[in-house]
Amino acid sequence: MLIKGQRDYTILTEQEQEHVREAEIYISNFKQRGIPMNALSEYHKILPNAFYHFNTIFPNNYLNTSVLKDIEKLDLLESDYRKLLDSDIGERELLNFINKGTNYNIIASLFHSGYDFGHHEAFLFKEFELTSTFKADYLLIGKASDGYSFIFVELESPYGQITLKDGEFGLSFRKGIKQVEDWDSWIEGNFSSLKLIFNKYKSPNKNLPNEFLTLDKSRIHYTVISGRRSDFNDKTYELKRKYLRRNNIKILHYDNIFGYLDHLKRARNY
Repeated sequence: MLIKGQRDYTILTEQEQEHVREAEIYISNFKQRGIPMNALSEYHKILPNAFYHFNTIFPNNYLNTSVLKDIEKLDLLESDYRKLLDSDIGERELLNFINKGTNYNIIASLFHSGYDFGHHEAFLFKEFELTSTFKADYLLIGKASDGYSFIFVELESPYGQITLKDGEFGLSFRKGIKQVEDWDSWIEGNFSSLKLIFNKYKSPNKNLPNEFLTLDKSRIHYTVISGRRSDFNDKTYELKRKYLRRNNIKILHYDNIFGYLDHLKRARNY
């Protein structure tokens, strides 16, 4: 996600390139006899932070774990998010807040909503266009030991027509679920077209792994977020379980994010 004002990480400055050369020369002295932990630590200190972006498939969408070291900033993000959520805001205001600076960690925290990928490498795309008609609010891509998996995220309003009195989904959730089902149908029939979209974001120095070229539905997940905890009752939670089991759609409310942010702070990894 290339944030407004953020540099283009597909290019390293001359000074950064010099630091990379310095780091490689330093670590090469240990390769014959094995690299001790303190030398590996020093190697990473020499490397410029920009290199960790530059050396990935999607440099400008890379979620750098270095930002997770600032716990005070994450605590402030959680506090600001809570105040905003309690102010009866709409979907657009919430999106604007998330897209500001490193507030994207609100969405990145979804890696901790029950998934087992993202801890090896993680990326976030905002307003990811499948077609001119279909656009995901966010796409998260995470790597584990078995490769890359995908989470397409749809945000709906935190307030208004969330659930009915009996706990059934209201207009807000039904709208989000319909959107996700449309994405899923399109992906099933057009997955090969995604390669063209990913190529727009890709580093010119990297090739797309097979997970981006061949459809494997077990790697694709969907999340719809709407409403608050108070909108959910036993019937809503039953529907939530059914949609996850039958449709691979995770149904969440905005209060769930607080727990995921807490996991993010403790893990200091995606």
